[in-house]
Amino acid sequence: MVKFLKPNNAVIVTQSRYEGLKAVVAQSFDNSTRNRPYTRCVVAGISKYPKKVIRKDSSKKTAKKSHVKAFIKVVNYNG
Repeated sequence: MVKFLKPNNAVIVTQSRYEGLKAVVAQSFDNSTRNRPYTRCVVAGISKYPKKVIRKDSSKKTAKKSHVKAFIKVVNYNG
């Protein structure tokens, strides 16, 4: 089978709570272990993007809108 999920490739997550979000493949595992008997990859992405900041916002509100939240997840890509 062709190895299509290589590191640094952009993907869209299609399962879990991060469904529909863009991510980047950090590492790919084609072999299985006793704990995880499936092929998998580690993806990292942004779960909360920054919002638009306007001039009349207070500094506290600007800081809250500028916050970026990331996620790292192990994804089974054969199931």
